Amino acid sequence: MTNKLYQLMNWPRIEDIIYSECDDPHELLGPHKSGKQTLVQAYFPGARQADMVFEGTGERVEMEIADEDGFFAALLPRK
Repeated sequence: MTNKLYQLMNWPRIEDIIYSECDDPHELLGPHKSGKQTLVQAYFPGARQADMVFEGTGERVEMEIADEDGFFAALLPRK
């Protein structure tokens, strides 16, 4: 995982999601603006890899595993 991506992530909130202690996981999961980029986070318990596939173009982006419990993230260079 890249250092920039690691620093953008809210680790206490991620742990809340992993341990089912979060009241609003969608506040963290999914796409969110991060300056001129977009941070996308997803939680797929037990998964070892995850890709995003864009409708229309079929573009595929591999997400980086952020936590071995199945938390993934990707930083897209666009909004």
